[in-house]
Amino acid sequence: MLRSWKHIGLFYIFFGIGYTYAVAQDIEPKQEINIDDLGNVSDEFQEHFFEALKQKAITNYDKAILSLEKCIALDPKPDFLYHELGKNYLALKVFGQAEKNLNKVLEAKPSDRHVLELLYEVYFQQQKYSECIEVVEKLVDFDTMFKEQLANLYFLEKRYDEALTVLDGLNEEYGTDLYRNQLRQRITSKITNPNSRIAILEKKIQQNPKVEQNYLNLIFLYSKDNQKEKAYSIAKQLIAKKPKSELAHMALYKFYLEDNQTEKAIKSMKITLKSDKIDTESKYKVINDFLPFLDKNPQYESELTGIISLLSGNSNNAKVFTELGHFYYKKDRKEQALNFYERGIKSNANDFGLLKRILLLQLDLKRFEKAEVGSELAIEMYPAQPVFYLVNGVSLIQLEKAKDAIDILSLGIDYVIDDVKMEADFYKQIGEAYLKTGNEKKGAEYLEKSNKLQKKS
Repeated sequence: MLRSWKHIGLFYIFFGIGYTYAVAQDIEPKQEINIDDLGNVSDEFQEHFFEALKQKAITNYDKAILSLEKCIALDPKPDFLYHELGKNYLALKVFGQAEKNLNKVLEAKPSDRHVLELLYEVYFQQQKYSECIEVVEKLVDFDTMFKEQLANLYFLEKRYDEALTVLDGLNEEYGTDLYRNQLRQRITSKITNPNSRIAILEKKIQQNPKVEQNYLNLIFLYSKDNQKEKAYSIAKQLIAKKPKSELAHMALYKFYLEDNQTEKAIKSMKITLKSDKIDTESKYKVINDFLPFLDKNPQYESELTGIISLLSGNSNNAKVFTELGHFYYKKDRKEQALNFYERGIKSNANDFGLLKRILLLQLDLKRFEKAEVGSELAIEMYPAQPVFYLVNGVSLIQLEKAKDAIDILSLGIDYVIDDVKMEADFYKQIGEAYLKTGNEKKGAEYLEKSNKLQKKS
């Protein structure tokens, strides 16, 4: 029943809370406890107990509790009765009773893993993180990966040194991990006096100078503490100790940029972006740092092509492609901007602003077939957004589908609210569509409406 709780607050543990079977006759509950496991109990006890399981299976938790209380009246000794009561009270969010009954089980079985996990859930749902810590400190004896949850809880309780110590232990046991590195950065960002952690990391580097992550953690701390020279020095130490280190370049490129060592910076960026050891978010940061540099140093823009080629094969780089789209859009280089935006939206189709910009660029660049298809999909996702009807209508007019354009524009204009300019645009396009059908009277009528509104705006 172990769950790997990677993101605290997102995953919950529901042990035994409900099993539903779609059958027409009486529901047969999943027997969590076999009849033989009940021990020497009466038929009446068995009947009430399995009725409790049945009611829990169909989420009738109140009725399940009543049946369990009848069992207790017959025989209060079996600890599994209180275990079941704890589950049902947890399902009802009656946390006090859930805690009371689960603790009763733990009096007899202090190391029952499943009961401890349920008790953790009771505390966690109430945001009682201090009590959660006491429980998870016991659960780590069953699986050391519970330490990730423990580090999270220490973080929530502002016990930052203890959280980092736990993460250090996990890294030594399992190696580095993207999630733990991100958690470490969140924790480190909260530390107001990093000197103790700096001393610990310096000692770790002395003891084992080949562990790259210790250097990176120290670089992060020095940088956060505005000790940039020391951070730079540690980065150079790492590359001296491990000349083939790809992780070192994740820190070095920025120092090289700031130190006007542009060729070295570009080389480090390329190594970083090509590396399989470096996560997408860090690669995004590299691009984000490089683009402002290019604004001030456009002579290096040719290097961007080589850098981009390193990202092309990875579908997880949507954020990077979108950022590159913004870069070219600001420079009014619409072809390149559209190219990157279209690559960026593939894994982020619900981004309204990006979708709108892509469709308007497609119109501007006369990609009418793409604009027609894209705007149809956009209307499905955002049926009350008039801009997508307008794009669709313009595309249809350009594709010689004037009657369809009139229909969609007439529908879309109903969604225009307090926007005189857009309303004028709709009337103009409806007028153009009528002219295309040969209905000059209607066309002139709508164009006149458009002109009047344009004078007001």
